Amino acid sequence: MPIKTILLHMANDDAHASRLAVAAALAKRFSAYIQALYIATPVSMPAGATGRAASYGFMAEATAIAHENAERIAQEVRQTLDGLPYDWTVAEGDHVELLAERASYADLIVVAQSAAVRSGERVSLHHIPDRLPLETATPVLVLPPSQPVTAPIGRHVLIAWKNSRESARAVRAAMPFLETAESVTVLTVEPLGQQSTEAAALVDWLHRHGIAARPQSVIASGGEVGDMILSCCGDQGADLLVMGAYGHSRLRELVLGGATRSVLEGLTLPALLAH
Repeated sequence: MPIKTILLHMANDDAHASRLAVAAALAKRFSAYIQALYIATPVSMPAGATGRAASYGFMAEATAIAHENAERIAQEVRQTLDGLPYDWTVAEGDHVELLAERASYADLIVVAQSAAVRSGERVSLHHIPDRLPLETATPVLVLPPSQPVTAPIGRHVLIAWKNSRESARAVRAAMPFLETAESVTVLTVEPLGQQSTEAAALVDWLHRHGIAARPQSVIASGGEVGDMILSCCGDQGADLLVMGAYGHSRLRELVLGGATRSVLEGLTLPALLAH
């Protein structure tokens, strides 16, 4: 399906300008309409703000400040999206729930991984990249915490593939990127002593769609599969990772570990996720 409507997550956070720039570039590329949803509820809070009273006080103050900054950020949106079709909405509430409500009317959602997840200085309140793919059928483009504004997305694509519903949905959602990519790599992580034809089968399917993909297999060596995927992305110079999200339940991945969690925790490039 072509990308004609982009749902853009906006908030009073340090990464909103990067998300806006990426959405603008994608809208120009795909002739798409942007739905900019500005959520005034804070996305994180200081790790030291413990206790109900402190938490409530921080939330109220941060929400008020976000509303005060709404017009300034709306002006940034007007300037960046000048000449592009878009709308602007301000809301309060759970970020994932509000995005999921509107996702049915979009072809792609643009969000970002929070630097707070890894800094330890702030606590993420909503875990948007973790939760959102499970709440909607719309693919989610997750940007890394420090995505360069002018960096290309989708010239060199790596597909982390296994024959599952989640992976198949992600690949189909990524077709607008794959059709114009300079290179596409289909990566499979194989258990020691086993080989499969899954990568070759997907490569054949992509070839029939006019996409010159190539297969690559790596042997699972006992480390985290997600770390292996990110390492291969770095080796290949990939600027977009395509993968299914949470082949196991999210709870199982949080408890036992899993590729989706590892990728999101160490994300260094944009990732297109679908469940």
